[in-house]
Amino acid sequence: MAQHGLEQKILELARPVAESLGLAVWGLELAASGRRPLVRLFIESAGGSTVDQCAEVSRSLGAALEVEDVMRGAYVLEVSSPGLERRFFEPGQLPPYVGRILDVSLAEPEDGRKNFRGRLEEARPDGLALAVDGRRFDFSWDRVKKARLVHEF
Repeated sequence: MAQHGLEQKILELARPVAESLGLAVWGLELAASGRRPLVRLFIESAGGSTVDQCAEVSRSLGAALEVEDVMRGAYVLEVSSPGLERRFFEPGQLPPYVGRILDVSLAEPEDGRKNFRGRLEEARPDGLALAVDGRRFDFSWDRVKKARLVHEF
């Protein structure tokens, strides 16, 4: 199963599990973890997600992944909240964070660089605008490799 297809299948199983507990799926990362693949699911609710909720989602999702035989062989499943420095998985997650600082990594360089840290000026359905050192950068979402909130102390 291709990476994108695998992500979709895991999300199809994860969403009803999270929703049954009053939670929403924030995002999913698939990565290598030694010899076993890592499945990292981020969940949230308006009041935040608890350790017990993460454990319950992990148990239920783990069982569903086994029954559906989605992950061939051994894997590591992690379930957590997105945290203070959350990663953004789709542009629709950005609007509440307009005015906040983001780290954005691009797939291809712009202006000679791939990494930008700046204030989110605008969130659009297809991308974002970032103010970096007094200059505005507009990025379409398909160019963004990773976008993450920077916690300001």
